[in-house]
Amino acid sequence: MATATELLATAAIVYFLHQCFMFYRIRSKIRNIPTVGSDNFLGATLDSLKFILRGHESVKEGYLKYKGMAFKIPTITTSSGWLIFVNEEPMIEELRKAPSDVLSFSETTVDLMQSEIVFGKHAHANDFEVDVVRRPLTRAFPSRFGEITDEIVESCKHYLPTGSDWVSLNLRKNLIHIVCRTTNRLFVGLPLCRNPEYRKIQEDWTVHVMMAAHVAHLFPKALKPIAKLFVGKVESMTRKVEKFLGPIITERLEKDAKHGPNWEGRPSDLVSWLIDFAPPEHKNVEDVTVRVMLINFAAIHTTSLTLTNALLDVAARPEYIKPLREEMEEIIGNHGWTKEAMGRMRKLDSFIKESSRLAGISEIVVARKAVKDFTFSNGLTIPAGYTVAAASSGVHTNPMVYEDPKSFNGFRFFEMRQNGTNEYDSLRHQMVSLDSTYLLFGHGRHACPGRFFAVNEVKAMMAHILLNYDVKLPGDSKEIPPGTYFAGARSPAPNAEVMFRKRKVD
Repeated sequence: MATATELLATAAIVYFLHQCFMFYRIRSKIRNIPTVGSDNFLGATLDSLKFILRGHESVKEGYLKYKGMAFKIPTITTSSGWLIFVNEEPMIEELRKAPSDVLSFSETTVDLMQSEIVFGKHAHANDFEVDVVRRPLTRAFPSRFGEITDEIVESCKHYLPTGSDWVSLNLRKNLIHIVCRTTNRLFVGLPLCRNPEYRKIQEDWTVHVMMAAHVAHLFPKALKPIAKLFVGKVESMTRKVEKFLGPIITERLEKDAKHGPNWEGRPSDLVSWLIDFAPPEHKNVEDVTVRVMLINFAAIHTTSLTLTNALLDVAARPEYIKPLREEMEEIIGNHGWTKEAMGRMRKLDSFIKESSRLAGISEIVVARKAVKDFTFSNGLTIPAGYTVAAASSGVHTNPMVYEDPKSFNGFRFFEMRQNGTNEYDSLRHQMVSLDSTYLLFGHGRHACPGRFFAVNEVKAMMAHILLNYDVKLPGDSKEIPPGTYFAGARSPAPNAEVMFRKRKVD
């Protein structure tokens, strides 16, 4: 009779051979696409693990080496084990226009975020929260701008220095508090948006979701259920949020049932909008709470990273502060602190867009998973089951699109708008516009629906901070600490500090 050691060794050999067989079977369907990294089983397995920490380097290598073509990279972050990148504007346009039942955005999200493990039964649930962000949340921003600016002022008083002496602060740590408070002023209002426990859960949830997804990626398909033992923090944090939102949601549902959805005094906030848009089977505490969490996840993550990058860039380039302030003071003087005023701040819009062009949030953009074979006009076929994407840094540093593309020009897009020959040129170069040459928010029908809210929130925060505070890097440095990458996603340096003091106005 075989010993336990012999059985274990046999199982390991069988598993190794099975994985090897599956690797070459899967790779055979995309053999014609050039590879960045190793193309054999052992080498690609190691490279797929390296992708977690050095994936951005592989993407950049592929873009430079295979200009005008496509390339593939081994990675543990997709179910196929490969990520295919298209490398020219016409192919990105085809990627954008592809039908959702052929190249699926939702399946990509489930795959990359490991949603079945991280979110359980909510992984494939109706995504009605997208319509909430796209419609009532976006429409509410102009009329609620006064509340937003009030929260910006109050949170900056709490987290930024009030004295005339320079104080060095960890930028990411303090800005995420300001962003979370301000965002939730619109989402759930006072006093909950200022509740420390509620806000901490929302801030930490973003980190735990990303960690849970990457842990789940480390487990092979057969062992995915075991991964659930390591990602329970996400579910437990959702239960904690129900403690705050549960009574609110229950009361709204009961009053809606009794008086209809237009009863006097019904708050116009994220909870009400989610209830309005939820199908009957999702009108319950758990489903609405999860949607509040998901929208917070997207809003806090995108906004805080964009704001952090922009403030680092302006602190390192003090020559931009005066012209930005002059624009802000003139426009606010004429239009007040309003959403309209934010739209007129073209230099500020340009500066933030340029910051995001070079810093960005992720190398992997416009990602789609093929649910059916898809063939580009140049003959490249993406077989069903494989994920295809665009490389943001390749697009954003293309010398055919941007003059001196690797240099920072804070007013690059302002000048493009000024030099445009028609209104379309002006609109095209504003930050919220979608274009195949600027992919921060994705492209096409699945582009970030909250970009209008996020951009205007960042502009309002930048305007308030620059008008009320002096900023610079420690030691008057002009060098921004390098950011960090994880599975192709970029974050500003976690230890980056910026010096603040209350502005002295002559």
